[in-house]
Amino acid sequence: MTTTTIPAAHVELARRLLENCEANHGDYGDRPMKVPASAYSDPARWAIEMEQVFRRSPLVVALSCDVPDQGSYQTVDIAGRSILTVRGDDGVARTFLNVCRHRGAPVADGCGQARRFTCPYHAWSYDTRGALVGVPGREAFDDLDVSGLVELPTHERVGLVLSTLSPEAQFDPDEWLGGMADALRAMRLEALHRYEPVTAIDGPNWKIAADGYVDGYHIGYLHKNTIGVNSITNRNTFDLFGPHQRVGFANKSTPGLRDVPEHEWPVYDAMSIVHYLFPNVSIAGTPTGALMLSRLLPGPTHDRSTTLQFHYFREPIATDEARQRAEERREVYRGVVAEEDYSMGIRITRNLDAVRDEHFRFGRNELGNQHLHRTIDRLVGAA
Repeated sequence: MTTTTIPAAHVELARRLLENCEANHGDYGDRPMKVPASAYSDPARWAIEMEQVFRRSPLVVALSCDVPDQGSYQTVDIAGRSILTVRGDDGVARTFLNVCRHRGAPVADGCGQARRFTCPYHAWSYDTRGALVGVPGREAFDDLDVSGLVELPTHERVGLVLSTLSPEAQFDPDEWLGGMADALRAMRLEALHRYEPVTAIDGPNWKIAADGYVDGYHIGYLHKNTIGVNSITNRNTFDLFGPHQRVGFANKSTPGLRDVPEHEWPVYDAMSIVHYLFPNVSIAGTPTGALMLSRLLPGPTHDRSTTLQFHYFREPIATDEARQRAEERREVYRGVVAEEDYSMGIRITRNLDAVRDEHFRFGRNELGNQHLHRTIDRLVGAA
């Protein structure tokens, strides 16, 4: 991608980061904010979040490139729901409860390519559109009252497959994405190739984990020997798109843009970008390089979560050399998140009971965190 094809929005983002570096602070919100520590630790509050935030809000269940061909599928468990996303023989991406209509067993596992999904318990089978197409001993069921898997509301936009986990929770994908659709269009998600190994990392309370993805304040401190080496801490830009947000991070080379004509700016050397799709997906990277998608999955209790890291490249990983570079990248980001972010997050989670009557404090510079918590509060009906 040449400088002439860099999206204007990204040039503007670099300009704002340069201005923030010169001002010695990032974008500011109107005022500081307090969040009760109990909002993280209260099991009753957590249960409401699982229902209102995860089971009834649209989620990114896959990228389009995860299910590129007819019969491509992947499964994931989110907030107590096992789901199956598959591209049908008509080219349409659909999401189903990964639950056989006979006795509740999962009909698929992992990811791959299939023409049929056959339950391993009694061999009921379903096609790529979810229709029930095979029942051994069918005559024993008289007037069978099911015709297929339970389908979930699903839409595909700008390289994303969006779905809700409740069949009755219909949604308008364009309204849900809002301005984030244009922001993601510039990322060319449809041109990605997924590197198959997926990294699973045990994590803390899901909101403590989420806080880290939209926080530029900690980069030079917690990550001072890793990703913070090339970053300028606390100079972030924040663009809010409904419940979603784009966070810009200044690199050490950002101030040098002042000495270069704008049409020659090395924009993607001077900044990093994170798109956070509410409630649980972070996409980190630029339109010209590799991307990492982090899918944050709440655990079975309020104090646990799991994050799945997916790595995507602009070309398929087809050689041993490319595979080695991909593995090195995968290990770097596993270490940053597991050994730095989540190690700290787990320690914070352990402190929650001791400070349940206290508050966490977010400064005007922590605009991303403030927006995240206001969005969650609105969905759960909190004051």
